[in-house]
Amino acid sequence: MLRFRFLLRTACGWSQRMCFRTEEGFRRCFQLHGKKVMGLIHPFCAIFLLCLIGFMFVYELCYVLPQITDPHGIWHKLGWFMGIYTVLNVLGNWCLGFMTNTSVDGLLLERQYPVAGEAHLWHYCSTCQKLVPPRSWHCRLCNVCILKRDHHCTFFASCIGHTNQRYFLAFLFHLSFGSGQALVYNGILNWTNKAFLVTDPLLLISQDTTQDADFNWKYTIANLFKLNLFLFAAPLFMFVFQMVMVYRNSTCYKMIDRSYDVGWRRNFDMVLGKRRFWIFFLPTIASPLPTDGTQWLQKQTV
Repeated sequence: MLRFRFLLRTACGWSQRMCFRTEEGFRRCFQLHGKKVMGLIHPFCAIFLLCLIGFMFVYELCYVLPQITDPHGIWHKLGWFMGIYTVLNVLGNWCLGFMTNTSVDGLLLERQYPVAGEAHLWHYCSTCQKLVPPRSWHCRLCNVCILKRDHHCTFFASCIGHTNQRYFLAFLFHLSFGSGQALVYNGILNWTNKAFLVTDPLLLISQDTTQDADFNWKYTIANLFKLNLFLFAAPLFMFVFQMVMVYRNSTCYKMIDRSYDVGWRRNFDMVLGKRRFWIFFLPTIASPLPTDGTQWLQKQTV
């Protein structure tokens, strides 16, 4: 157990340093080129993601699914239903996460100032030139202080913080689920066409591939399977990582800090809201948060 904790702490420390270095590189580039960088990166990421989702949606449901199921059968219809449902959830959480204002400026005017007796818990932001709530940090890219800032997401074109983290989690969940669904379809297609071995370098060298009329197509679907495997692993890793942060009531900004860990139930309530895991079913489910992001329970206050 001690060895596991040491490895976990080391991994968290390394991840934190990498996040800081990445953000520092972003900051330097942003200082040099400013609006040009943000004007290119955010639209590029959005277009890239939309094209990727559109390609996988059409490829899986219009080509792969009819190859492995009866077009008039229940599994074919269920595949279409789950595909449409997943894409709508991905796009819905993406849009709501982008439109949600998670900055300190988004608070009601009277909540932008500490209540009596809590001023010592707030800290001063030299850039915004005002006191900001605990766990709020300034984003150099958004140029505003974010409530319980986790990180800046280029796909959301905004920071992930107190009020939109639920959408980010659901976004990652449905990306992982949809990619996993596609991975199963691609796996069955590759297995039935015996395409797994086609991308084996030893096979390519040792055999005469010109004798196989379908070699090029097998090679294509085998590589698409590998791409799908990566597209499944990447959001799944980020989702698991985010869930660990929520479980610990930590953020990417301060991974090791567990001073706000008040038990896993309350921790999840503070991010997912009153309805907790029901928010994963639809992005429009109302799930009020227990706090507006200006007051936080700590271990010693529970």
